[in-house]
Amino acid sequence: MANWCYSKISIHLKKPMVIIGFLWLVTTIKAQQNLVPNSGFDSLYTLCNGIQGITNVYNWYSPNGSSPDVFYYCLNQFPISDSNYVGIALYLYNSIGDPKEFIGVELTHLLIKDITYCVEFNVSLADSANYAISSIGAYFSTDSIYSSCGNCPLYFSPQIQNDSLNIITDNENWVKISGSFIANGGEQYLTIGNFNNYSFTGRHSLKVNNSKYDYAYYYIDNVSVYACDSPVVEEPKDTTFVFIPNVFSPNQDGENDLWEVTGSKVNSLNVQVFNRWGEQVYMFNSQNLQQDASTSLSMTYSPAWDGYTPTGKPVPEGTYFYIVQYTLPSGETKVEKGHLTLIR
Repeated sequence: MANWCYSKISIHLKKPMVIIGFLWLVTTIKAQQNLVPNSGFDSLYTLCNGIQGITNVYNWYSPNGSSPDVFYYCLNQFPISDSNYVGIALYLYNSIGDPKEFIGVELTHLLIKDITYCVEFNVSLADSANYAISSIGAYFSTDSIYSSCGNCPLYFSPQIQNDSLNIITDNENWVKISGSFIANGGEQYLTIGNFNNYSFTGRHSLKVNNSKYDYAYYYIDNVSVYACDSPVVEEPKDTTFVFIPNVFSPNQDGENDLWEVTGSKVNSLNVQVFNRWGEQVYMFNSQNLQQDASTSLSMTYSPAWDGYTPTGKPVPEGTYFYIVQYTLPSGETKVEKGHLTLIR
């Protein structure tokens, strides 16, 4: 979408805040297991002071190759989370082909069969939008349903769906959409957007301002998915962690060009990436680095893959698989496996 800045006040914050310092790469880990990493869109690849694309947000991506925006503390618009919120277009009047924007994220753990999960996210209509809709939902899947079609519709049946009669017209406050569902088991991806055909999209024409944009454009913030019977407990901030992004775009545009694994407070870190045929296209081994063997202090590693093979050839767009092995200060070895999406 085009870059603009909206002026609005949320009931969640009563007065302006001054943001000083830097955004940390990793958000606080919840012992209650909010399965959505970077749930408030506050961890960015590059610190921004305005509006940038979704590719600048750790963990999040666009499942249909569209261009959602991330807004950084814009004028009088107050995010619920620390600094940022995302904006997506969910309906465009008098258009052909039902163009829409979606946002997606890989959950930190697979959903467990027959467990009931609670889902919450907050939305607010943009000031310039001349349409409001009700068709906003959250769909859970076993794969990323990724397509590079660009703004094309994704027709799925979301497990969480805003009431069809609840057309969200509030452009001053954040409106929570929430619900629960029983997992089939194995779901690991969450996609948020309008999954209905425009003909079945509950909508209302506002026409209350001079905006030229005849669309429904919504901000989104604070997304959470957790087992409904889990308590909320903060883990210590110095908890050992390894942060693994699930998407990057090495197209040399200066945004999200590297797939960077961050291992903090670990004694070793080994990373391998394979293509769909099992061929290794990237490797990092901390044991190859010169270290003081006499020290027992854990270290921070940030190996980065640029999307090229060891022989210097660019790999094609698609899905790749990683194995990340690391050693905790206690001596315990852990292994994380998963896949990442490379977009050119």
